[in-house]
Amino acid sequence: VREWLLDETASPLAAFVREGTLPPLSVDLRTSPPIVDPTERARAAAQYEACAREWVAARNAAATPFRYGDSGPEIRPPLRLDERAPPLPMVVWVGDTGAKAQLPPDPAGQPLEHQAVFYSRLSLLPAFLAILIAVLTQRVLPALVTGGIAGAIAYVATLGPAASELGVFGAAVDGLRHFAVGTLWDRVLWDDFNLRVSGFVVCLFMAIGVMTRSGGIQGMVDWIRRYAKGPVSSQLCSYLIGLAIFFDDYSNCIIAGTTMQPVTDRARVAREKLAYIVDSTAAPIAGLSIFSTWIAYEVSQYRAPLTMVTKADGTPYLASDAFAVFVETVPYRFYCILTLVMVLLVILMRRDFGPMLAAERRARLEGKPIAEDARPMVSHSMASTQPKPETPLRGWNALLPLLVLVLGTIGIMFYQGASTDAPKPADVQGFAGEIRWLLANAKSEWALLLASAGALVVAAALALGQQLMSLGEVLRCALQSLRALGFALLILLLAWSLGKVCKDLGTSFFLTGACRDLMSAQVLPLVLFFTSALIAFATGTSYGTMAILLPNVVVLAHQIGSDAAFGGSTASGGPLLMVLTIGAVLEGSIFGDHCSPISDTTVLSSLGSRCDHLAHVATQMPYALVVMVTSALFGYLPMVLFGPQWWPLALVASTLVLAGFLWFVGKDPNRPAA
Repeated sequence: VREWLLDETASPLAAFVREGTLPPLSVDLRTSPPIVDPTERARAAAQYEACAREWVAARNAAATPFRYGDSGPEIRPPLRLDERAPPLPMVVWVGDTGAKAQLPPDPAGQPLEHQAVFYSRLSLLPAFLAILIAVLTQRVLPALVTGGIAGAIAYVATLGPAASELGVFGAAVDGLRHFAVGTLWDRVLWDDFNLRVSGFVVCLFMAIGVMTRSGGIQGMVDWIRRYAKGPVSSQLCSYLIGLAIFFDDYSNCIIAGTTMQPVTDRARVAREKLAYIVDSTAAPIAGLSIFSTWIAYEVSQYRAPLTMVTKADGTPYLASDAFAVFVETVPYRFYCILTLVMVLLVILMRRDFGPMLAAERRARLEGKPIAEDARPMVSHSMASTQPKPETPLRGWNALLPLLVLVLGTIGIMFYQGASTDAPKPADVQGFAGEIRWLLANAKSEWALLLASAGALVVAAALALGQQLMSLGEVLRCALQSLRALGFALLILLLAWSLGKVCKDLGTSFFLTGACRDLMSAQVLPLVLFFTSALIAFATGTSYGTMAILLPNVVVLAHQIGSDAAFGGSTASGGPLLMVLTIGAVLEGSIFGDHCSPISDTTVLSSLGSRCDHLAHVATQMPYALVVMVTSALFGYLPMVLFGPQWWPLALVASTLVLAGFLWFVGKDPNRPAA
């Protein structure tokens, strides 16, 4: 119901935007079985009524204007909630199988009604099948296709518009159509965001093909080899490059992986290890950085409900306080921080364990960075783009296009942010505030697409200008690189499709509801950390997980923290638990996205490192799980038991635990197995 009321483009409350005021909601909540306790019934109704205040706050805080139809003016006057106006009545029915909400008809007499059935365990089917088949068969494509089709059939058979009229055969046919046409074709292939991200990957790999053929990549590798002379230094260079590209996780995965893969191959570092380093610095650093494409999205998910709660001194939070709250969560971002620590410890201590140890021993002792039976995300036809023996190896022919990519992405994003017509909030002050404002109004996928196209043009111009390649060779090399990318793009598209099917089935809503009864002040951050991790792992998206959980945990955590006097104070208990819980949701979302085999960043990490995708998932998973368990037991558990003020000690203890684990469990990959 909340999602229906707060929909940015199709909310039933949108008509009040024109008037500039919104009356309060008055909710008649009818449940089966009925809520007997009048206090509890009033509290439940108040959750729906609060959506009116949240709608006003969300529209006033939105960076983009509200559009009146397809041709109307994009004018967004300030809104206010008129508490003295006659309330807008809304009836909500909640039964055993679903819910229904009804508002008075709009001025045109159209009924305003929303119905939805409750999601079930069936929503776990697509992700469960995809992961199970991938593990059993070691084949990603059949796993993604099977999971997607099974989920689509389950959707049309149980939740689709004609679910009650379909037989077994009809459900199978409609499910195939829903997956192939309704999802893969309509919602994935023709989705603007997906097209731009795919275009970015295509342009960048065509540019890399040209840079490789012209000798630029090999020349740059020779430069880096001066500093990366062995396994440790090459891994450390990969780690530092990952930290340096802090502004976007997609470009991080591709640039760090493709740049360092030849270097780590020469240093006898397994491709799986490079993919782990790339993947473990991409999302964690982008999720923590206050100057990244993530922060605007993260903050936007809880900015509106934040205005419904109060600070420790009793004054209400403002929408402009959202960024300050984000900064307050940073000490409690245990998974991201400890993931970055773990990578550094693994490199410097020269210790590995599990499947990664076997992969590293294969690379060190046998000289095989990738297994003989592996299926790398970029096919072996990329080998035809290697430079001719007589080609001079000039690193500038690769460095200049990569600089165009990085600086062009940043420059275009800043230009987009400066060109917005959205009114600038009063809290945007100082250099840091201006940078955040520019990034908040930029479209990173557009910037990446344009910058990668620019990198391709520059790479081609350098090769042609120095007569290293003819125009025909440039075109053939670019197309050869594109053909080699087909398998990876198909996996990326199917992973997106599986995520859409999971959304249709309500996977994230079901998992959230299943854990709802477990929530109390002492366990709330831990429950939401694991819940968000499970949702993100099952759906392959941290963004989707944040969108489901963050808007709903602000008021819940504040209320529970105040009632339980979390941290020893009723006044400060609400804000403390709220900040800790927001951090836990962000971290769980990034964990699931980080190691899910159907996550786009996991796919892109395998792609950039030219690693077998399932090998990357299998070798990275134990490391991610160790960090996750450490974050829970030595990070969030001490926070709820002893208080959030102990976070420095928790980080130190967690680091020592990780180092101790590596020392006692890990082994040096340079030494053969006993």
